[in-house]
Amino acid sequence: MSGISLLALDGSNTIGGSKLLLRYDDNQVLLDFGTSFKKFGTYYEEYLKPRSTGGLLDYVVMGVLPDAKNLYRKDLMHPELILKGPDVGRIDALLLSHAHADHFGDMGFLRLDVPFVTSAMSAIIVKAMADTGKSDMGKDHICPSPRQQNTLRGTPIVESCSVKEARELGVKGRDLVIIDSDIPEQFRQFWSFSPSIEMSDEPKRCKPHIPGAVRTGIDSIRLKSYPVDHSIKGACAYVIPTTQGNVVYTGDLRMHGINGHMTEDFIGGAKSPRPYVLITEGTRVGRVSDSSPDAEPTTEKQVLENATQLMSEMDGDFVIADFGPRNIERLEIFLDVARKHHRKMVVTTKDAYLLHAMHIVDPSVPIPGSDILIFDCPKGSESKYEEYMLQRVYPEATIKGGDIGRSPGDYLVSFSFFDLKHLVDIKPEKGHYLYSSCEAFGEEQEIDFIRMGAWLKKFYLKLYGFSFDQDGRPVFPKGPGSLHASGHATKVDLARIVRGIDPEVVVPVHTEHAEWFTDNFGGERKVVVPDSEGWIEL
Repeated sequence: MSGISLLALDGSNTIGGSKLLLRYDDNQVLLDFGTSFKKFGTYYEEYLKPRSTGGLLDYVVMGVLPDAKNLYRKDLMHPELILKGPDVGRIDALLLSHAHADHFGDMGFLRLDVPFVTSAMSAIIVKAMADTGKSDMGKDHICPSPRQQNTLRGTPIVESCSVKEARELGVKGRDLVIIDSDIPEQFRQFWSFSPSIEMSDEPKRCKPHIPGAVRTGIDSIRLKSYPVDHSIKGACAYVIPTTQGNVVYTGDLRMHGINGHMTEDFIGGAKSPRPYVLITEGTRVGRVSDSSPDAEPTTEKQVLENATQLMSEMDGDFVIADFGPRNIERLEIFLDVARKHHRKMVVTTKDAYLLHAMHIVDPSVPIPGSDILIFDCPKGSESKYEEYMLQRVYPEATIKGGDIGRSPGDYLVSFSFFDLKHLVDIKPEKGHYLYSSCEAFGEEQEIDFIRMGAWLKKFYLKLYGFSFDQDGRPVFPKGPGSLHASGHATKVDLARIVRGIDPEVVVPVHTEHAEWFTDNFGGERKVVVPDSEGWIEL
């Protein structure tokens, strides 16, 4: 086999759902395997989901997952599902760029013989999300919950195995390859750790937790990874040597974050020798988003300065900071702000578990203690990871809503929209809501923001970071005064990245405006816009 080909299973002419199969020499590797929230949201929502008894059937028929042969786990195949798409054949590895769900979220559907390659930080985030997430099909990224075919009243179904059957099948998880560091023993222990088993009174009755092997280095393919700046720690880009020249895959990246120098270093490393192909994201090239693509972007440093200034005017008041899930860099910024104003940060149990996991890889990541407390609100049915954090690991670093309400000026509360229900316990008389996350993209998200506005009005919380227009729709500020910095490069910076790396061929992905690349680079180099119709030669 010679030449370089690409099969865009998903992620072309759209943002998210990245699933790119790269064929070169005698190798085939997947570049990410993410969830397409746009496709999923076209048909499904919280109370309308794919049928669990259908296995892969609903996902493929509705186009939420691509139609391809030899791509998926066999135990998820429904007898009535007939795949007609391309046969992907052997896959040597899945190269995961970072731990955002639109890049790894469908990994639980993928064949288990495909190892995933990533940074230690991305791997630990994936593990923490698996431990704290819902047990929906396809979300068993680390250890599969095996299924089997059966019939119910004459109808073929796919159903979960019993604990006994699962143990008899002996299915183990996907192998993990760490490419940016050695693997400390504490990492291995956490990889094999199950909160459900740890906190169970009858661990033998729990679902087996049998992860795959963990190792450094992969013999079947050659590659080099580079850390890059993004809105999540552990993001990396890849350089893959081929006989036709290097293939460079950016994943998602930016240049205006605190670690923008890492992206600069990546450009310097990827440009020599001159690569043949650059597969690059283009999220913001056509958007008028949190800052206009033509405007100077808000930087993380400016977010810190703006939040610090605002907090100086809120002495003694109740304050919420909403900066989105897994954006630990932004959490660290607000922790810095809290410390400067002699406040303790309050986080959810899920965020605390994520910090706990990430600290294993990077000890500079803060964990609950003297200046980070875990919000303790008992539930009718608590998850085992919550019991583990609140009862076993950090029982002295918890706080209840009433305690915050009695002394609101002592805390900075890290809540998102979905945590606003706890305001009923805190009972603030007034306060402030600092919104430091992404804007609304789509009508459903706009409805959530409108609901958020109703909650804030109910509890007399003043809003910062966005406002509502005369029609009641959310409006987000542009420019350096914002409380949010995008995780993606502006089109000005993307032009710098493309010309700095200087490939012969540019392949835009993760974008709704691939024509921008043709318009800007078509005269100086070959631009290939992938589609979902089959293999394309690069």
